[in-house]
Amino acid sequence: MKGIKKLGEICCFILAVVIGILLLGTEASAADNSGDWRPVFDLVMRWLNFGIIVFILVKYARTPIKDFLLSRREEVAREIEMVEEKKEEADKKIQDAARMLDESEVRFARVKERIIKEGETKKQKLIEDAQQESKILLESTMKKIESQLLGAKRAFKSELVDTAISLAMKRLPDEITSEDNQNFTNQFLAGTSTK
Repeated sequence: MKGIKKLGEICCFILAVVIGILLLGTEASAADNSGDWRPVFDLVMRWLNFGIIVFILVKYARTPIKDFLLSRREEVAREIEMVEEKKEEADKKIQDAARMLDESEVRFARVKERIIKEGETKKQKLIEDAQQESKILLESTMKKIESQLLGAKRAFKSELVDTAISLAMKRLPDEITSEDNQNFTNQFLAGTSTK
């Protein structure tokens, strides 16, 4: 900043000197138009003024201008460096984000695969449990049916026997004669005597 102020002051001084020389040189050439030597003199004076300005610029403004340009170059270099660092940080963040995205996709795929496997396992277990339950229910139902069928057969046999006995009790007294009765008694006695 100090070099910039100094450079500004020197530039203002040089500008004032140049304007003063041009104004004085213009008034002097306008005052006297009397001969042929004047245009040559004006040209020489302009070159002399130009030389003085160049000398003053080189002598007094060279260092501030040089310092200003060097400091400006350093500032620009620092800014470029900062921008490059920010760019590298941004690139690193982008790479980290891309890596995290890839990792999360892989993790998501693993989780999805695990959930599908667990679902398939649970589905298979549910199917097996349902088959086992249906088998048990079927066996239980078959046993109940067999039990009821056996009970029905017994009840039917019992009822059939009861019906046959009652029918025999009704018909036999009319059908059996005393001779048949004597034959039955003899057969019974014969069967008991052989034993």
